[in-house]
Amino acid sequence: MVGHASPSLPSALASLSGATPGAVDLAALMPRIATYLAIAHQIPGRIRFKIDAGVLKDPALQALGDRGLSDALGVIPGVREIRINKLARSCTVEYDGTIIPDIAWSDLLAGRRTAAAATLLGIIENKYDEVCHGQSR
Repeated sequence: MVGHASPSLPSALASLSGATPGAVDLAALMPRIATYLAIAHQIPGRIRFKIDAGVLKDPALQALGDRGLSDALGVIPGVREIRINKLARSCTVEYDGTIIPDIAWSDLLAGRRTAAAATLLGIIENKYDEVCHGQSR
């Protein structure tokens, strides 16, 4: 995506749900996003996802681009670093396990309504609201 500006996280997520920025139900979007991700490996504080090639056909995710995604997710509290390997179609996330419980990732992707998944989703929703409204909750 060289030479193309990446849309903001709010606009990309809004286009995924058909909503306007600020009106996105991230919990409802997770099943769609989860269809493109599989946990390949996880150790405390680090998780690697395999990304389904179908993600390349999703216009909203394609428009966001890897740099935009890394930039957007990299500012989420508890996320230290995100590395995307396009060739391997993988994404490695290093995170603080005291903020984001290790089990949160698999619970959230599987749609399990656990406290850990709620913690991770809450962090993502708070950052989304902050980006949309320019303020913290």
